Amino acid sequence: MASVIKILVLGAGSIGTRHIKNLVTLGYANLAVCDPDLRRKVAIEAIASVRWYRDEATALKQEKPVVVFVCNPTSLHVFSAMRAVRAGADVFIEKPLSYSLAGVDALIHKAEQKKRVVMVGCNWRFHRGWQELSRVIRAKKFGTPILARIAVGYYLPTARTTGAPYRKIYAAKKRGGGVILDSGSHMVDYLQPLLGPIERGIAMENRTDVLKIESEEAAHLVFFHRDGITSAVSLDYVSKKPIHRIEIVTVRGLLTLDMRRDTLTFQDGEKNDTLYQGSGDLNEMFLDELRHFFECVQKRKKPLQDLKGAHGVLEVLLRTRRFLRKMDS
Repeated sequence: MASVIKILVLGAGSIGTRHIKNLVTLGYANLAVCDPDLRRKVAIEAIASVRWYRDEATALKQEKPVVVFVCNPTSLHVFSAMRAVRAGADVFIEKPLSYSLAGVDALIHKAEQKKRVVMVGCNWRFHRGWQELSRVIRAKKFGTPILARIAVGYYLPTARTTGAPYRKIYAAKKRGGGVILDSGSHMVDYLQPLLGPIERGIAMENRTDVLKIESEEAAHLVFFHRDGITSAVSLDYVSKKPIHRIEIVTVRGLLTLDMRRDTLTFQDGEKNDTLYQGSGDLNEMFLDELRHFFECVQKRKKPLQDLKGAHGVLEVLLRTRRFLRKMDS
């Protein structure tokens, strides 16, 4: 049944390629891809038999897809998603939703009017270690959280296999890139279910400018949650050794989730207990994310992160960036 659903993927960069591979794995074979860069065509055709387009409007008109994946540069997300919704498709939009709030309310309204399922990427919430951490915190078995520390970093020049020089990819651009929007959209998305709504945030940007990109390459964010908890987030594009670690300080000790090692531990000064050990295969969460999206499409239900949720995430990050700009002025 999956193979007959007509799917159009807009953008064949690193995340678009991952989704295409995973769609094939899950049995979705009726695929079209739209990307103006023909250098990517050979790589994609080695993965799947696809119909290739260079123009988005033409692809939507000729394919009439049931589902559209918006995986093009962030600055195009809202425009492309609106086109897809107007064409009658259900839509999966990669994060971040956009680089500004312009057009987001109109997209929400149109999706509701057309009764379309629209999901915005939130893959780390499908990480099984994160899900275990969420269960542990809700149960309060290891004490009530007091504060959180999150460290996320990787080396941008080698992290994304798009075929383009790293300074030309969306992450390096002001309109849609920057580590605050790019990585920060994940942190805001998964911290609020863990620790409660974020009321405000402050930011400090690292000014070393190692990578010579338009957007910020490193930043520190502090979020103030409604229940009095604070979370400090360190984000960067310059770490030669990738890191993604969440530490939750509770009244009883320290919960540590290493996303990359796929382990969750608890320490209290006397013991060090392993609460979870996963397979370490990060692609599992992307597969689970797609399964969830297609279940929502089939059952016409609200996805884990819908447009309103993604709007809220973007709003928090943009408020935080505005504070950063005031500090610089």
